[in-house]
Amino acid sequence: MEEHAEETEEDEEKTKAEKLRIIETLAESLLKKRDEAVEGRASSGVERRWREDQEAFDGLDATNKSSNMIDYATGEAYLSADKGPKRSSVIVNIIRGKCEVAEGRFSDIQLPIDDRNWGLQITPVPELVKGMTDENPAVDENRQEIQKPDGSKVTISDVAKREIEEAKKKMTDMETEIDDQLTECGFNGENRKCVKNAVRLGTGILKGPNVVKQVRKSWMPQTEGDTTVHVLESIEEHKPASKSVDPENVYPDPNCGDDIKKAAYIWEHDRILPRELRSLIGVDGYLTDQIFKVLQEDPIRTKMVESKKGLKIQQDTAARGATYERWEYHGDINKEDLEALGCDCEEKTGDSLSACVVFVNDRPIKVILNTLDTGDMPYDFFQWTAVAGSPWGIGIPRMMIWQQRIITAAWRAMMDNAGDSSGANVVLGFGIEPDDGKWELTGKKIWRAIGDIEDVRNAFAQFQVDNNQVELQNIIELALRFVDMETSLPMLFQGEKGELPETLGATNIMVDSNNVALRSRVKCWDDQITKPHITRYYHWNMQYNEKAEIKGDYNVDARGTSVLLAKDQQAKALTEVLQLRNDPMISDIVDWKKAIKQLFSARRLDVVLSDGEIAKNEKKRAEQPAVDPRIQGDIDVSTIRAEAELQKVEMIQKFESEKLQAQMQNEEINREHESAMKQLDYNMKIMEMSEKTGISLEKIKADLARDAAKLSLQREVSMRKEGGQQVVNPVVEPSGKAREGHAFEE
Repeated sequence: MEEHAEETEEDEEKTKAEKLRIIETLAESLLKKRDEAVEGRASSGVERRWREDQEAFDGLDATNKSSNMIDYATGEAYLSADKGPKRSSVIVNIIRGKCEVAEGRFSDIQLPIDDRNWGLQITPVPELVKGMTDENPAVDENRQEIQKPDGSKVTISDVAKREIEEAKKKMTDMETEIDDQLTECGFNGENRKCVKNAVRLGTGILKGPNVVKQVRKSWMPQTEGDTTVHVLESIEEHKPASKSVDPENVYPDPNCGDDIKKAAYIWEHDRILPRELRSLIGVDGYLTDQIFKVLQEDPIRTKMVESKKGLKIQQDTAARGATYERWEYHGDINKEDLEALGCDCEEKTGDSLSACVVFVNDRPIKVILNTLDTGDMPYDFFQWTAVAGSPWGIGIPRMMIWQQRIITAAWRAMMDNAGDSSGANVVLGFGIEPDDGKWELTGKKIWRAIGDIEDVRNAFAQFQVDNNQVELQNIIELALRFVDMETSLPMLFQGEKGELPETLGATNIMVDSNNVALRSRVKCWDDQITKPHITRYYHWNMQYNEKAEIKGDYNVDARGTSVLLAKDQQAKALTEVLQLRNDPMISDIVDWKKAIKQLFSARRLDVVLSDGEIAKNEKKRAEQPAVDPRIQGDIDVSTIRAEAELQKVEMIQKFESEKLQAQMQNEEINREHESAMKQLDYNMKIMEMSEKTGISLEKIKADLARDAAKLSLQREVSMRKEGGQQVVNPVVEPSGKAREGHAFEE
């Protein structure tokens, strides 16, 4: 017995040693891939681009970045060592506003609060589609014709319609199940974070479905005899969830190119506290021995450093008790290694399987198979603007960075010029001293000439620096126009009036043309985020959900563009089409019932009755006699015809009246427009006169107002004088207006 016990212990030691060897070998091979991914991302230049874009979003540059840094130990700002001339360091940050507008507008289109941007569709079955029109009798397994309860025969068409209705019911239940799961994990909120990262850094990453444990508390009734009490019970549930991941924490396979689906593996970086690590001891799926070893070690920090040979990985240690680095690997692993580590791979085929390995301090603490049997990795990348050959896109700050620098430079030059031109530069020669002994320029100051100076103006002079505010402002305005062109987000979307077209139609054309870029990005979101992400939720429910009544063969329909963006335009178009309902030629080709349903759907009004109630109402209306009630009385046909003619004349008169009213409104609009143009021409001529003469606009307006008052007074006084004699002789007497000596002629 003792020998047998010793052999058992020896076998256990060998098994444990073999498992440790496999773990170390697996860790070594996977960590090489991690170093490859980290070096690949660092050498791509995207990390430097992220830093520059974030600084641009925060309004920092080389001039003001150091001055904004604060020493948190003393609470004081660092002093600049630059002893050169003082220049303006102001900045007007237009990047932040554009980013916020892009985030808000894209989220409003893609993530509405009263609808969802996805749906499911039944996979078409050719036999059912063909059977929809087959009126032959249906037969059962015994080749006997199926009959209805009333004795009539069931056709193949009836069977096909029933099966399709059942499939639609299951599909609707599956949609509701997935929608509930997304709502519980705050799916729209995570999507908005993803959009924010995409706008600011160029790439948004959404991860899911991740299996999370939720504790649901409910009061359950318990009855004992005649007494019933409610007891609080906690129920643990494992449900799928999604979350947005910071792009700076994701390291994909550097050989994936611009398609993340071609990545052989993806690494995710995170931090974990020692107490969180200790809480994982004994949890299913975690390697307890490895966790104990990690807790006995100092935390390791992995970073990139530059050397003579280029970028390389360097690891440092932190103080005991600090957070540990957590690295999560998603990719293929050898099947034999997974089985040796305790993974159940009996029903899996292939030499390698998709799995997840969690590392802390370069030690694997968890090894599990991919949650989904499909083997799909749980990461989706969305690029605001794609970059060829790279999974990382560019965002709004990168599009605007050069125009932002132009605007900043012009704005600072304007401030410098405003300061330089605000006062005169004074030049003093020898023999000039202030009487009060203070060498400063103030008002009412006395200067004395000392020595033999024939002309004090030769020793005392001042010079004025030209003000170039107009030219510098033109540079800023031109850069702002370039910003609108490059980002496809005009100032109109920011609430600024800008240069609006004169007509509503032209305004709609401008808005629609600027929506083209957003529509394109919404389609990319559908292709890169919505469809693959919701498809994985569908696979998860097909694999793990216990509700058999929701399962079926469905496809995900990503409809961010077709349903959400076009709904308002659909509503306008349907309203115009419904006005043509009385045209018989159009009525022959239009399904008015469908048009009305789509109109209510576009307006987001849930007021349409069910198909059964609609059919019931139509049947009730069809049973009513379609007879003019006037014919049932004593009124003859000729009277009805006369009334119809009278109504026709009244309609024509009403049409002509509305047409005349519209013409009058158009004429009034034209008069207002002409008056505004004359006022604009008047203002431009005043500005031209001001430039030529050097007289300010206020002076010109005051002179014109004074002359107008004089002429008005002269006219009023002349009207009162007998014979209309002239009161004041003008500078120039216009000829042919009145007799000499008279102000006007009656």
